[in-house]
Amino acid sequence: MRGKILFALLLIAAPALAQSTDEQALLASRRVWWKDPSHALDVMGMTPLERVAGGHAKPLPTGPSDIDPKAVSDALAYVNRGRTQSLLVWHRGALRLEWYGPGFGPSAISAPASMPKPVLALAVGAAVARGKLHLDDPIGRWLPAWRDDPRGTITIRDLLQMRSGLAKDGFASHGGRGEELMLGTRLEDLLLHTQAAVPPGTRFDYNNVDNLLLALVLQRATGKRYARWLSTTVWKPMGGSDASIWLDRPGGLARTFCCLLTTARDWVRVGLLIGNRGYANGRQVLPASWIDQMTAPSPTNPNYGFQIWRASPYAPQRGYGTGGATPVPSRAPILADDMLIFDGAIGQRIYISPSRDLVIVRIGNSIPDWDDSILPNLIIAGLR
Repeated sequence: MRGKILFALLLIAAPALAQSTDEQALLASRRVWWKDPSHALDVMGMTPLERVAGGHAKPLPTGPSDIDPKAVSDALAYVNRGRTQSLLVWHRGALRLEWYGPGFGPSAISAPASMPKPVLALAVGAAVARGKLHLDDPIGRWLPAWRDDPRGTITIRDLLQMRSGLAKDGFASHGGRGEELMLGTRLEDLLLHTQAAVPPGTRFDYNNVDNLLLALVLQRATGKRYARWLSTTVWKPMGGSDASIWLDRPGGLARTFCCLLTTARDWVRVGLLIGNRGYANGRQVLPASWIDQMTAPSPTNPNYGFQIWRASPYAPQRGYGTGGATPVPSRAPILADDMLIFDGAIGQRIYISPSRDLVIVRIGNSIPDWDDSILPNLIIAGLR
């Protein structure tokens, strides 16, 4: 009943555009999927999908575990408070732990909430490296509707650092724009109807609109669909296997803020690409200088870079700005000052410590009281 009420309100709030029969069918199927939102592992409701072609990926090297067995046991006990698909640990040149829950294995795919946001930043880095984009370009250059609008002065850098100043509705708001971002079929129209809340660059506010606008601008600047651009510039060169991304409708905009469907091993590859400063699969996929910029602190939030979180400086709670999202606690500093975090709500994580050659991937159902220090500190303390 709750899902039906939410969806009815969503339709009332949607932009006044006529929907085709196909779009109405898509919305109906998403209504069913939305009733039981275990979205990380339940990917069947995500249609249509667009392929992100992979390359001929070399198997990830494996090696004997160098993690104390009790640390592994404690880590599994922590992540299995919610149904967990996978827990993988890469350390010093090899996978040292590769664990899958019942019914899952290396070929299992998931859509781990916001974890794909930094992947978009990698694709933007490829465009910057090729001169297609510049960090301080105003986005009005690619959005004619905003060319003479103050919102057109928002820069690529502002979007990457989540400081566009645009209004945000909480994801869980009943019938609000947050739900429409997740279920709707006209994302571009929704984006262009977003109003400014504060001047660009003045405050951090974790906003899916910033991510989607970045994807829209990237497509227009490169002249290629996001899935194709990502495949040719990042995913294939990195050695990723075939993946896919959820579209709002056939031929429409990719939900880059949430819905890249791939395997846990490929998430390890993404973590290694960042940890190795753009080097992967025997080649320099992205400039090291881009990874350095991507992982540097932003002016309005030292714990955030370009679509990626930083564990340093230590903060007992990591907040998302306006909108009522619950901050993520960290009861203790993470035992690696350079730890980077891919954050997918709640408890979908990649932890990356370049100095330790360490990547930890956890994918599974949400754990509402997730603490960002517990899993990485258990693993780090157990390394031998």
